[in-house]
Amino acid sequence: MYMKKSLKLRQLLESDQFIVAPGAQTALFARLVENAGYPVAYATGAGLSNMNYCLPDYNLITMSENLAMAKRLNDAVQIPIIADIDDGYGAPINVYRTAMEYSKIGIAGIQMEDQQNPKRCGHFEDHAVISTMDMVAKIKAARKGMVDPDMVLIARTDAISATGSFEEAIKRGQAYCEAGADMIFIEAPRTLEQMAEIPKRIPKPTILNIVEKGKTPMIPNKEIERLGYKMVIYANATLKASILGVERLLEYLKVNDTTDGCDDELMVSSARRHEILDKDLYVDLIREFE
Repeated sequence: MYMKKSLKLRQLLESDQFIVAPGAQTALFARLVENAGYPVAYATGAGLSNMNYCLPDYNLITMSENLAMAKRLNDAVQIPIIADIDDGYGAPINVYRTAMEYSKIGIAGIQMEDQQNPKRCGHFEDHAVISTMDMVAKIKAARKGMVDPDMVLIARTDAISATGSFEEAIKRGQAYCEAGADMIFIEAPRTLEQMAEIPKRIPKPTILNIVEKGKTPMIPNKEIERLGYKMVIYANATLKASILGVERLLEYLKVNDTTDGCDDELMVSSARRHEILDKDLYVDLIREFE
């Protein structure tokens, strides 16, 4: 029986399962996340911008551009997709429409942050945040705009980086819970002590973002779960792995004057590629309708 992806995500949040959500920057990567057995894929705003437009994470992609890419990811998999909607693309009335459009295409959850525009990756520098009151208005607008009332709303604060105050981040997280957020994402805690405090003081499920060599200490997922987090995201690990893989393949071709010998070493085989893309299904369909 079909179940909305938003309800699948809510069931996961209500279960005892700790959720590891790798980032997906394309429909193919979303399929790979699903094939690897992860229950959720995270459509990272930075990754969509980097992979599809070769642009850094400075809010350079429009709502409609990100929406179209999120739909491709969502259509490629059965698992829930959480879509990063940056700052909601404007004032509360813009956020209202953003939430409406994302919920129309069946996205399970959206994540919105309280940065001033132009926003930037949480592990960059020079952040600035809007007021708590303004972010609360955006959260309420997002909730009101959702066509699917089961869509999960994640509120992120960058207050640690922007204000230098961990306490300000906690206060904002608590206020965002009261405003209607389902989950809270406090970006870039700097110490293990801060990481441990967040789930204790936030009354809704919490998310931790792990960025390799970023501002947050890297610890195993089992330890993150033990601290009380419900979800960890590895937003752009897959993106960085793909860049390295392509660079190595191109260097091999340059040095060896051929790609012979690369199968199952620097690239997947053609057979594996066809398997991932369900080629046989479409071969059968062609035959059926001939």
